Amino acid sequence: MRTFFISDIHGNFCAFKKLIDHVKFSPGNDKLIIGGDMINMGPRSAPMLQWARDHNKSYPDTVHILAGNHEEMMVWFINELSPIWMEFGGDETIGSFKKVYGSENGWDMAEDYASWLETLPLVYEDENGIYTHAGIDLDNDTENQSREIIWMNKKELMQLDEQNVHNWSKGKLIYRGHNPSYKVQLEKGFVNCDLGISVLENDAAALALIEVKRNRYFRCNMNGDISVHSIEK
Repeated sequence: MRTFFISDIHGNFCAFKKLIDHVKFSPGNDKLIIGGDMINMGPRSAPMLQWARDHNKSYPDTVHILAGNHEEMMVWFINELSPIWMEFGGDETIGSFKKVYGSENGWDMAEDYASWLETLPLVYEDENGIYTHAGIDLDNDTENQSREIIWMNKKELMQLDEQNVHNWSKGKLIYRGHNPSYKVQLEKGFVNCDLGISVLENDAAALALIEVKRNRYFRCNMNGDISVHSIEK
């Protein structure tokens, strides 16, 4: 079984589909972990959530979806807890729902998906690695992480003692997104996987699909071109 990790898709459903089609991802034979931030910024958040929920329900053992801070902001907004979602792509996401489900049903479907997003786990672990949206809490095991970890930035993680990280993960690499960069890189036990699609404002912005056991990733740029790269150390 191949294992793939992808994060920070940000509504770029076409780039996501290009990547999984390129590697011929089969949920009956392969595993896929989506590390959150599926929505906002890009034009097709609703189809992305539709694909994620449908496949997660149909293949719960091989398609795993994690919560990101952009999903958190959507939940907060719909539950009338915070308006911050509108500052980070909420309008585009609501527009995507209205385009897919119609103006009259778009908001109701957004509420329906928000209820599902509230149930998503924060961390997933298998024999190959540990997967999270942004960070980890070394004081608790993977089953008891606080919601604050979906907001942790790379600077905080790089201040952690590398041996403590290694001990906590039992030597497994930790795959994450959240902080945009121009390449996928391994640092202090963390594989940073966010290539900034719809966030970085230049030609280097892309989406990365990690093939975990082969230490490589597939990169889809804004033009839809796909290339293969090794994970840098």
